[in-house]
Amino acid sequence: MNERSLSGSAGQETRLSGPEGHSTREPGQRPAAHWRPYSVNVEVTLACNLRCLHCGSTAGHARREELSTDEWRRVFQELAALDGDEVCLLGGEALVRRDWRELCEAVGEAGLGLVLITNGLLVDHDAAAFLASLPCTRRVGVSLDGDDPKVHDYLRGKPGAHASAWSALERLREAGVETGAITTVSRGNLKELPALRDRFLGADITWQIQCASLGGERFEGDMRLSREEFYEVGAFIAACRSEYRPHELPVAGSHDLGYCSSRFGHVGELSEWPGCGAGLYTLGIESNGDVKGCLSQHHDFVEDSVRRRSLTDIWNDPKLFQRNRAFRKEQLEGLCATCEHGEGCRAGCSNVAYTSTGRLFDNPYCFHRIEQEEEP
Repeated sequence: MNERSLSGSAGQETRLSGPEGHSTREPGQRPAAHWRPYSVNVEVTLACNLRCLHCGSTAGHARREELSTDEWRRVFQELAALDGDEVCLLGGEALVRRDWRELCEAVGEAGLGLVLITNGLLVDHDAAAFLASLPCTRRVGVSLDGDDPKVHDYLRGKPGAHASAWSALERLREAGVETGAITTVSRGNLKELPALRDRFLGADITWQIQCASLGGERFEGDMRLSREEFYEVGAFIAACRSEYRPHELPVAGSHDLGYCSSRFGHVGELSEWPGCGAGLYTLGIESNGDVKGCLSQHHDFVEDSVRRRSLTDIWNDPKLFQRNRAFRKEQLEGLCATCEHGEGCRAGCSNVAYTSTGRLFDNPYCFHRIEQEEEP
């Protein structure tokens, strides 16, 4: 699965993705003791019952020696001790693990909030009721990539996937779970956005929009949005937020949508883009225990493993998570090096920058940059 975050109450009034105050200041202004793994994405398995074309992880089969239930319990306890706030369980497909309910309960037992992302195939009434019964459950996100079932099913690699996803959204909402839909946009479904908007309007479902990145083995390069199409997605979100109130259509872009547009502002959860949070207030853990600053980051950026040493030691290691913790403006490259927003933006999403240019600090998928290059 390529989904790596989920809006809270998405839209203009959304809650902060990171701890208030932590994400809006430069890393150099804060000693390591104040960095906090506020929101952590946990890939509990790489096994999946779909074969999505855009999947950045190329999910399908489990990794070798994935963490056991007890190992995940230890990780959750360590996150709580590090003053974490919530854990998002995903895959692959989290619900294919036989112990997925135990893992959900373990998140709550550690005193953390639970977020779950699923493709919906295994969300029956019993699963929805179970998630609703957990005091720790904050929200559940379901992938929905098109209003047209043929489009969704093609992108997800399975007939009937659309029907299962929509049924899951309805069951979760009826069970009383805060429910969100996640749409990953490529050229295969860009034209579906208006129809999805109409489907979600007044449906009491939050909507997160993100763009497919290069990296997965099934995602062909010609399916990636051009920079003009990417900008079109931002303009679409901005138009939705201008036309509808948050309670009518709670919609927001993910961390890869932006940045710093002078025409329609920021389209994410916050009013401004605070810069990549990897290793500052977010963390990603793969199913074999490998740790990255963000689960969306390329595998080249694995920092360590919870099987080699404790998560506490990894998080507090001053040599790790250097992309953001040791950032200097002089590291910016290309047009990012001359950008007025460069110091705070830090070239946007590190995964988008790296998969686009092979560099961490040169990001062509940027609203401000596109606007500047359009000027005569």
